Amino acid sequence: MRFFLSFVCFLSLLLLSWGLFVLGEMGNSTAMSQWVWDDYSKKIDIAKNIKDKKIVVSAGSNVLFGVDSKILAKKEGIGVVNFGVNAGVGLPVILYMSKKVINRGDVVLMPLEYPMYSYDGDSGLQMIDFVLGRVPELFWKLTFKEQFYILWHVSLKRVWDGYFHQRKKPMMVGVYGAKNIDENGDQTKTEVGFRDKNMQKELDSMKPERYGARFDKNALGWDYLEEFVEWCKRRDVRVIFMPSTLMRDRSYLTDKKERWFYEHIAKIVRNRGWKFVGEPYVYMYDKKMYFNTKFHLINKARKKRTLQMVEDLKGVI
Repeated sequence: MRFFLSFVCFLSLLLLSWGLFVLGEMGNSTAMSQWVWDDYSKKIDIAKNIKDKKIVVSAGSNVLFGVDSKILAKKEGIGVVNFGVNAGVGLPVILYMSKKVINRGDVVLMPLEYPMYSYDGDSGLQMIDFVLGRVPELFWKLTFKEQFYILWHVSLKRVWDGYFHQRKKPMMVGVYGAKNIDENGDQTKTEVGFRDKNMQKELDSMKPERYGARFDKNALGWDYLEEFVEWCKRRDVRVIFMPSTLMRDRSYLTDKKERWFYEHIAKIVRNRGWKFVGEPYVYMYDKKMYFNTKFHLINKARKKRTLQMVEDLKGVI
């Protein structure tokens, strides 16, 4: 018994020391989340320059690569900011950052990537890095489960980089980053000619997802969405959910769980009293319409997707 108690005390001390070690470098940014931070920073500035009522399109990179804000602004007659960046930072971060640019009377379009509906606190590397390094104040707003998950799963390398290899300079190379963001927040250079061999290889390696099999109607993400919608209502802000784009795969029709998910996600959202327009299958396209991942559309497909959004939004905004 004495040995067992000693072991428990040692383990508790070890965990406490690790937690303090991690928390000690909170607020220290690293290269991992630099391009995401650069994008958000530029998009916040874009949003601030729109003085009147505007549309904020918020989600991950399916919006970054998949919405033509100029078309949407022209069709709807109001300013638009593409506030999509990276789904990897997680639903809590996306909602938290979106609140920074939403003003009273705005309209928020949310074509969320489908796994966000099943977010249950399991932070990925991008979310862990972004929360610890860029928005440490958000850490204290998360549930205990999420906080523990972050502390348990953060890598020693990430903590080491936080202490000794901080990054604050903008990313100036590669596909991602503010350098390739236009005045509306849309990703540029997504024509087929900009796709290199590595991007094509990445695209060819994409396999169908099983979002239906992993769907959880009781996941923590629904609580975050409910709080966000209520926050918007208090500011006379309309929130309209829409389908994400996703590379078409036959299994999304033939697999029972997948088909059920795509046929019912809109109804599930509406049953909560929220607005959802559009049909998921309509926003799925063949591989040739994607740039480098199953969520990233080429420029031509971006226009097609945006025009479909305009059609679905008729009489809604």
